[in-house]
Amino acid sequence: MFTYIIRCMDDSLYCGYTTDIDRRIDEHKCSIGSKYVRARKYKKTEIVFQLKSKSDAMKLEKRIKKLKKQEKEKLITGDLSLISSFEIDFSVYFLG
Repeated sequence: MFTYIIRCMDDSLYCGYTTDIDRRIDEHKCSIGSKYVRARKYKKTEIVFQLKSKSDAMKLEKRIKKLKKQEKEKLITGDLSLISSFEIDFSVYFLG
């Protein structure tokens, strides 16, 4: 399971979760799926977290969505302290 943050063309950030990160990112690139990203257009994938369960991926997504944009930007640049207190086991996943 994966939780991810992508940047849209208007510089907004979108957070979601999925079982297949490559498929989901391709969907965003093709404007399939999320109405939010479809309207704002995909720009790039900022960060992807790999988790052990759907439940953990959904919890992380929910908590990230509650962060302010400035906090999400810090998360993207590597400040994982913002989510380490969530008590959710994750690793940062690098897209090939």
